[in-house]
Amino acid sequence: MFGTVELYERENTLKNRIGRLFLRERIVTERVNLPENEYFYRVKVPVHKGKIPEERFKGVAASFNDGLIFPDSFPYKGEAKMYTSAFFRELLLFNSAVSQLSQSIFEPTETLITVIDRKGVLHTEVSRLVNFAGEIKVITDNVKAYQIQAEKIMSEYGLSVFVSDKLSAIPERGIIISFRSNVVPVYFKGLLITGERRIFPFARVLTGEGIKAPGNYETLCPDGISLTDFLSALCEVCFVKELRRSEYEKLVDISL
Repeated sequence: MFGTVELYERENTLKNRIGRLFLRERIVTERVNLPENEYFYRVKVPVHKGKIPEERFKGVAASFNDGLIFPDSFPYKGEAKMYTSAFFRELLLFNSAVSQLSQSIFEPTETLITVIDRKGVLHTEVSRLVNFAGEIKVITDNVKAYQIQAEKIMSEYGLSVFVSDKLSAIPERGIIISFRSNVVPVYFKGLLITGERRIFPFARVLTGEGIKAPGNYETLCPDGISLTDFLSALCEVCFVKELRRSEYEKLVDISL
């Protein structure tokens, strides 16, 4: 279960000031229902002169085992668990990369595609690259999961997938798909599709901007909350399957 956090300003009328002497202003939790009997909570916290009821907030926050998503303006997080995405950003980039490759002119038999996926969260997706590559490389710490996929791809498509946990196996050329750009060698001379803005002296670099998600789930995202974090939580915690098809709104060329 996860929640989003919002602030609401305490009214400072005489009636409310007197009322606060006897009653505590509530931290409001509203359940928002989703398809397939899933749900999340909106946690609305009163604020006055930049302060919130910290002790009461601690008690409420403790019940969200998957964490909370905070607006940047939130004045106090304390020991509250913050939601952390496990795979959504990597999937967002991979979907965008597949769309980009499907619109590009490459000779598949001459194209090497390298996927850098240290956590191994994309192993069920790698077969989507077979139409664009003559060879696929994967750099991952989850070698076992990828080796299973490599055997399936070889059996079904006759395409070789090389799997390694060594960064030294990253090639100097070809196409690299990697959410993290800091693991890519600075001397790389091909096309890098990445989720981070980093310029390489010899490579063409495409990075994502915005987000394009199926459905209208973005309308549920409160103001001030990261839309990517919010959709990630819906996908990972609430198992909204259609959000696995999300992409960046566009890939931007930031090459020198």
